[in-house]
Formats: sequence, C-alpha cells, structure tokens
Amino acid sequence: MRLTDNGIILRGLAAACLLGVIVASSSVAQAQPVTLRVGYGTAAEEPLWLLLAKPDLARNQGKAYALDGSRFTGSDKRAQAFEAGAIDLASSSANGVIFGAAEGVMAKMIASISRESTRGFSTTFFVKENSPIKSIADLKGKIVGINGFYTSGHLWLKSALEKQGLTETDVTITPVPFPAMQEALDAGKVDLGQFPQPFAALAEKQMKVRKIFDAKYGIPFEEELIVLIGKDEFLKKNASAVRGLLEDLKSATAFYLENPREARQLLIDRKMVRVNPDVYVGMNDYYRDPSLQVDVDALEKMQAFQIKAGFQKKSADVRSLVDLSYLPK
Repeated sequence: MRLTDNGIILRGLAAACLLGVIVASSSVAQAQPVTLRVGYGTAAEEPLWLLLAKPDLARNQGKAYALDGSRFTGSDKRAQAFEAGAIDLASSSANGVIFGAAEGVMAKMIASISRESTRGFSTTFFVKENSPIKSIADLKGKIVGINGFYTSGHLWLKSALEKQGLTETDVTITPVPFPAMQEALDAGKVDLGQFPQPFAALAEKQMKVRKIFDAKYGIPFEEELIVLIGKDEFLKKNASAVRGLLEDLKSATAFYLENPREARQLLIDRKMVRVNPDVYVGMNDYYRDPSLQVDVDALEKMQAFQIKAGFQKKSADVRSLVDLSYLPK
C-alpha cells in the first residue's frame, strides 16, 4: 500500500470519528429533559409541592422533564411572572384565569389541583374572637384582608357583602399574603382576614378567632380553586414533558389522598410548609379530584356568577381555556 493510500485511510478514519462524536453529542443533547419552570403558591397545592419535596414520586422527572420550582407568596406576582415568560407553568386561581381571559390575557387550564366544595374545607374569613364584628353586616367601614384583587377571595368577599346589602366600597380591601394574614389580623391591621388551609388551622390553634363566613356562603356551588396553567404555544411545543409532569402530579395526588398525614409531614420535613406539625398534619383539607380533571361546567357557573356580580365585565369562552389532552388517559 502506498503512503498516499495510508493518508486517505487515516483521513477517513478521522472523519468517521468526528462524525461519531457529533452524532453522540447530538444524542446527548436530545436526551436532556426539558426544564419546566413552575411557579407555585402557599396554599391548597400540596400534590404539586410533593413533586418538589419527594422526587421519587415523579418517575418522569429527570427523564421527560426537569422541574424548576419558584415560590410566590402573592398571586399577583406569580401572574406577572407567568405573563412575562419568567415561568412556564403556574398554579393559579381558576377565577383569576377566567377573569384574565375576559381581559385578553390567555392561559390554558391543564389540571385541577384543589376545589372549593362542601366535600372538603372551604376558605374561611376570620375575625378575632373579641372583635365587635358579629356578622357580615357589621363589616361596614372595616378593613378586610384578602390575597389580592380579582382573585377568588375578592369574589367571595364581594358576593358575601352583596347578600347582606353591602358593596365592596363599604369596606377597605387590602391585599395581604396568606403567610402574613394571621399577623395582620392579630396586630389589628385588618379587621377580617381570608384564611385558606393551612393558615386557617394555624390561626385557630394560635389565636382566638371567630368565623364570619366562608367561600361557600357567597357562592353556594362547587368551584375549581387552584388549577395548573400554561400558555398554549409552550404546551404544544413541550407536550411530552408536560404529559410526563401531569402523570407524576396524578401519582403525587394519589399518594397525598391515600397518605395525608405522611405526605404533610414530608412537606414539613422538606420545609415546603412552615407550619406547626400538630396543626398541619391533622387539618381538614380541600377536596381534590384524583383524576385532575378540570370541571368545565363548574367554570361556566363561576363565570356566570362573576358577570352577575359585576366582578367581570366581559364574557370569555371558558371551554376554550381548558385543555385536558395532556392528562394521563
């Protein structure tokens, strides 16, 4: 064999090796799971928190997707981050999604996380036990703390006031993050506060409080409370990753429903929840649908109620806001 032949062979081998490296690198790149940036809140989202606290519940995590969670104490900041593209998915008030859609801010509801229902705990509005406020009628001129404007809490308050012939202008509404609500009520910064779980159980344990009304007083039908949302373009582009996440969320929900005390203790141990374990582990909780199916009929009732109450001026196509195709079959 001539030297030139050896050179050709060597160059061919080098090219083959380089091609192999390129193909291998491409395969590694393709195998990297999609990072899903999820914004979550501070109440009624335990199954979602479990995916962060107990990754072994999530068999698709690290394969179909990687989870990057960001905690928001206020729903307004979370909504702003979602709209700005700083997070890809978010837990959200279902009422907030409907209201946003009516104003042109679109998001798809892809899973139900919790509901306001007579089958479980209902978000409660407390005063201090020694407060002169004995009923909703006594709220005129008082300060009411809710977690944000145009949220479910805002609607429940507005609806409860209207049942007693009052309007929201008869009270002063101030946004207070749920983790700070007990302190605000105790210090007299608000006269009435909105308390979801686990903050309601904690307030009952640590303070002397009295219930004035709950969410089901103002709206006497079952509501979607917290849903998981994403933007349609992102969901379609990352469909496999989103399906993997929802499969894991369904597993986490099953674990939570079957082992509530163990699941809650785990969330405390992993510092996802900073609440007295004696209060949190045994608390009465919200109803959660094991299938994660969003109740579209309930959403339509919710929108009709919002419009009737004057909370929402425009109507949105509610059914177009729900996409259940990413849920496990």
